[in-house]
Amino acid sequence: MTKYIKIEGKVYAQKRHRHTSRGFVYDPSAKDKQKVIPQIVSQFMEKPFIDAVLLEINFYLKRPKSHYNKYDIKPTAPKWKTTKPDLDNHIKFYLDCMSKGVVFKDDNQIISIVATKNFCDEYQENFVEIIITDFK
Repeated sequence: MTKYIKIEGKVYAQKRHRHTSRGFVYDPSAKDKQKVIPQIVSQFMEKPFIDAVLLEINFYLKRPKSHYNKYDIKPTAPKWKTTKPDLDNHIKFYLDCMSKGVVFKDDNQIISIVATKNFCDEYQENFVEIIITDFK
């Protein structure tokens, strides 16, 4: 079975966990996760996957205005998004949102990840495309 999830809006990256002066650890991405998890839940209404999972995640981010000239994309504009945030931080954020019984029980079920960081077409807004396939 293959499931497709599209999350529109800002593309988030996992922020580093912080330590308080009293020794507590907190996740500064927690509020962002509260915005993304409902979008995932609304599109994934089945029971969580319990077996091995193959995962494909494609991140689409808007080009900066400096990539455009008066009429179109400049020929010198890069084809791929190679600037920060790092791809692995994007992946970590969305894996955290999908684990703990939302899409799969735990992210240790994932046996393969294919991920890309792309620019949107000029008429599109930021979005994340997630394709999950159970592997039996």
